[in-house]
Amino acid sequence: MKIFDLESHKFADIFPMVEGVQAEQLKMDIKENGLIQPVVLFEGKILDGRNRYRASMELGITPKFEEYKGEKPLEYVISGNLKRRHLTADQRAVIAQEVMPMLEEEAKKRQATSTGGNKPQLVEKIPKAGERSSVQAGKMFNVNEKYIRDVKKLIIKSPEKVEQIKKGEITLQDVKREERLEKIKQQREELQKEVLEQPKGLYDVIVIDPPWNYGTDENYNPEGFRGTTPYMTMTLDEIKNIKLPIKDDCVLWLWTTNLFLPDCYPLLKEWGFELKSMVTWDKQHIGTGRWLRSQTEHCILAIKGKPFFNNTKWSTLISEKRTEHSAKPEIFYKMVDEICAGRKLDYFARKKREGWDVYGDEVK
Repeated sequence: MKIFDLESHKFADIFPMVEGVQAEQLKMDIKENGLIQPVVLFEGKILDGRNRYRASMELGITPKFEEYKGEKPLEYVISGNLKRRHLTADQRAVIAQEVMPMLEEEAKKRQATSTGGNKPQLVEKIPKAGERSSVQAGKMFNVNEKYIRDVKKLIIKSPEKVEQIKKGEITLQDVKREERLEKIKQQREELQKEVLEQPKGLYDVIVIDPPWNYGTDENYNPEGFRGTTPYMTMTLDEIKNIKLPIKDDCVLWLWTTNLFLPDCYPLLKEWGFELKSMVTWDKQHIGTGRWLRSQTEHCILAIKGKPFFNNTKWSTLISEKRTEHSAKPEIFYKMVDEICAGRKLDYFARKKREGWDVYGDEVK
């Protein structure tokens, strides 16, 4: 029997070889049923059927061959593989990035040699002049343009990871999770180097928005469950150990989400406050959530001693469209300013506010 030693064509190589269980299943099928579909050659190399060829060689079976006679070998390879292969969106995004220069090169060749202007038969979305390459690739490979942009950035930073994604060994989410954990690590190291200056003196009014820990830092998935926090979080014990600079008579506004409502009560006890009421913020927009999609957030009102408190119009519901992640509505601060008097502190603040002292690393 003649033993062949054929190379694969560069167009064929844009798609990864099947490995593992899939490769074994293909091999068993050829062993039992023979090689039904021939290996397609072009320019003396394998254009389509690399996996079938490899399996046949390993089994000692002489492959069947046929020559590609068309004029669009690249489109032929893309169309055939997209129909047969179970590729993830991540894999398609990587392949799309690789194939765009080839498509442009083939299009130029056809323009230079075309006599009849034949239309492509296998791939409908041929790149158009002036259209962004990520848009072109998204249409051709049926993948979100954002995936393609993410891959493009990753090619510059970590080409070896792009190759792993193409082979299906890791996902874009894995890479983003790794970057997220590295960012958290760097944040912690920076905070260890630089201790924020604590607020001076005591306060009549304190608003605190603790960075509650959802237990998802290590499972950060911005494309799947986006409810994870894009900042460093604290455990309940770490939050309890915060020494709030409170006067004997003080009003506390404690922000929380549905999940952490039960944790607020022992927290208030630890800090020496008495629960009085709760404000619910309607964000006017349905967000994410594992069980029910979130549209509200809560702020617990608690007091210590006999602080000044004068309310004649505000209810337990405020409504304002949400903005950036974790930012609290301006209407809330308007309410607190009208109701409460004295020195005010915004603990874990995101920005400076007139009439308030602020504390938090994001303020900088």
